[in-house]
Amino acid sequence: MAILTEMGSWSASTRHRAELHVPGLRRHFSTVDLLTADDAVPRAPGRRGQIRFFATHSARYLRRAAELHAALPRYDSLLVQRGLYALGPGVIARPVERFPGRVVFDLDDAVFELRPPLDRKGPAARWVWGPQQSLRMLRRADAIVVSTPVLAEMLPPGVVEPVVLPTIPDTTAYPLVRHGPAQPLAVGWAGTVGGLAYLDPLSGVFARLRSEGVAELRVVSARPWDGPARFTRWRPELATAVFAEFAVGIMPLADTPYARAKAGFKLLEYMAAGLPVVASPVGLNAELVKRSGAGFLADGPEEWEAALRELAASVELRRELGARGRSFVERYADIDGQADTLAALLRG
Repeated sequence: MAILTEMGSWSASTRHRAELHVPGLRRHFSTVDLLTADDAVPRAPGRRGQIRFFATHSARYLRRAAELHAALPRYDSLLVQRGLYALGPGVIARPVERFPGRVVFDLDDAVFELRPPLDRKGPAARWVWGPQQSLRMLRRADAIVVSTPVLAEMLPPGVVEPVVLPTIPDTTAYPLVRHGPAQPLAVGWAGTVGGLAYLDPLSGVFARLRSEGVAELRVVSARPWDGPARFTRWRPELATAVFAEFAVGIMPLADTPYARAKAGFKLLEYMAAGLPVVASPVGLNAELVKRSGAGFLADGPEEWEAALRELAASVELRRELGARGRSFVERYADIDGQADTLAALLRG
């Protein structure tokens, strides 16, 4: 069997919903090949940078289509994670649509829907960045795996009944944080550029906390946030080590259908590192925080500020909540069980 991903190993989806399961699937199949897409293309500023960006992606999209056409006849089952390439029209799905064996389609986001700001863009942008690939995969799939019950309810009509498997971390890969009395409190957020906007409503909170020496936000991403924060550029070698630099992990979200479908994986990573958490009560976030007892739910800037001030004031509280989170994730993250479920779906 083969695992196909729409993004490279830089993506958390690729690492934790594809690469993570290769060892477990090899207990069930004699061959398990991981065919990741080479989609990491830097984008330089200006018109020339834009042209180079799209030209490079176009070449890689065509190369990916040729790779799939040549490789797929060697396999009898496929696990497709999110799509086949990170952008581009749905025509790249043809080799999978014509594939005679089992196809399992795995989703951890509502990529089959137009998302803001895509819904305000023209046909050309939608053709490049839209949901065509995922919609074709949903129609072709013999089985569908999703990361949350909310995402399962959002699937378009007429597709097969999905199986819910949450996105989980390998806790052994996360060094445990050593909580101490250092001030200001290091409040950490790590994520993709698309998630930076979730921090915007908290700009005033972090400005006040920083000016008072209470807490400082640390952002790890591909580019800086526009608000008051210390920035670290994400690199593959930081994928798990970065959390050891935080004292608290945060996951703010807007209450939108797309955000409600998220699996709360960022929270699970924070917990795996022994960090207390503060999160918006949106989607699975609320359940994870309540079940783990690892932190606070905060709705609005005032609640966010109060939660962060309480954590900044007590190292003992941070240690206790961090230990609860780590214990919860060790029970929640059943990697072997998920591999067994995927193998059963791939065999039909």
